[in-house]
Amino acid sequence: MLPPAVAFEQIVSKPRLDSYRGYWKVGRDAAVGLYMWNGEVCGEMSKLLSYLEICLRNGIHREMSFHVSGGADRSVHWWDGVSSQLKPEARSQIQKVRDKSPHVLLSPDEIVSRMSFGFWPNLLAWIAKQRPKVASKILPAHPLSQPGAKLNWFNAPARQRAVRQFLEFSEIRNRIAHHEPLWKFAAVLDTAPNPATQLFPASTDEATTLVRFERLMKQYDEAIASLSPLLHASIRTSSWRMRLDFLLSPRGVRRFKDCRHVTHPTVLDATAFSDEFAAVVQRDMPVKLRDERGEGIFVPT
Repeated sequence: MLPPAVAFEQIVSKPRLDSYRGYWKVGRDAAVGLYMWNGEVCGEMSKLLSYLEICLRNGIHREMSFHVSGGADRSVHWWDGVSSQLKPEARSQIQKVRDKSPHVLLSPDEIVSRMSFGFWPNLLAWIAKQRPKVASKILPAHPLSQPGAKLNWFNAPARQRAVRQFLEFSEIRNRIAHHEPLWKFAAVLDTAPNPATQLFPASTDEATTLVRFERLMKQYDEAIASLSPLLHASIRTSSWRMRLDFLLSPRGVRRFKDCRHVTHPTVLDATAFSDEFAAVVQRDMPVKLRDERGEGIFVPT
């Protein structure tokens, strides 16, 4: 059942819940539903970002290892080979990982696994500028990596635009980690020209929020496909990606806003479910099913 709004307000704090009421122009009960909607979106988005992080970091580690070792080894301490060229922040982050295990000689794979998500997009920006040919191997399916492409990684404005989307994902990951509202988007600036120009305005309401989510998902698809088209195809057909697409639809938002995301109290067997299917879909609420094998949940999407 849905927690009472008054009690929920005391749990999450009134100012936090008021931010939902003000932005979405809803009452307290709807704000509770939207708060839970944000949590569901963050959970599914975290899955997407975990795949992106692993794929990006492993690609960078593999190709930089090959680059430094002359193609002899796919896992070496390549950061030591280019240490003098790395930015101080990157060197500092690697050293912090080593300092946490002062009496252990960490393998390259162990160091890679302990770096934060934010390390990799910033490193990609450095590689794209300093090692364009390596960038094309990390992102083999990216438009800038294609042989004979008019624009490639040597083109500064194109390179900056390509890297910016990975940096945006790092920001999204940080917002999820700090329990910030994912639906509140800041303006996106193109810093390539001087002065910078605005690409997308900040979101201000439900309609603009969904537009920005649509852009975010498109960017994600492009980013993961540039790393691995096979992985992208698998993610696109996954049940949890379909669930996220539903959550980011007007119907998905409306279900939580109307507090119909909680399971209906009725438990249906196979016969009753078949007989009442139209009513279940029209009611637009999850329903619990039960047969001799156990219980499950049917969620209309």
